[in-house]
Amino acid sequence: MEKNMTTKLCRLAACLVVMLYLVACGKTPDEEIIAQHIATMQEAVEGKDFSAIKNHLHESFIANKRLDAKEVNQLLRMYSMQHRNIGVSIVSSKTTMDPTFEDRAETIMSVVVTGSSGGLPEDGSVRTVKLTWIKQSGDWQVIRAEWEQY
Repeated sequence: MEKNMTTKLCRLAACLVVMLYLVACGKTPDEEIIAQHIATMQEAVEGKDFSAIKNHLHESFIANKRLDAKEVNQLLRMYSMQHRNIGVSIVSSKTTMDPTFEDRAETIMSVVVTGSSGGLPEDGSVRTVKLTWIKQSGDWQVIRAEWEQY
């Protein structure tokens, strides 16, 4: 019985060592960091905290080939004035790392945006959103955004 307990303790210790090694050596993949940034921006839009979005935009950010960060902020503020409540639901999302440039990535999402002045949503639209990311100073930022409404 003592030998059986010793064997179990050795296995448990080995498992703990392996788990600690994995935790110590494991890094959060870039795709996970980007997913966290997307979730933060989604929450910021729903909470109408548009200044929080700016933190994730590159200084050369451009949207739909014509809007800079300030203009996107104004667009979001205008939408928020029209709708007391804003909902953003990400239906699907896929981030792909650029095989040539390790500091580039692209995310393509299907998003449902809803707005309401009270109870039920008055506006619901499906958009395809494409974000181009660049890693600068160790952090991922959106350098380009494009969206189409369906």
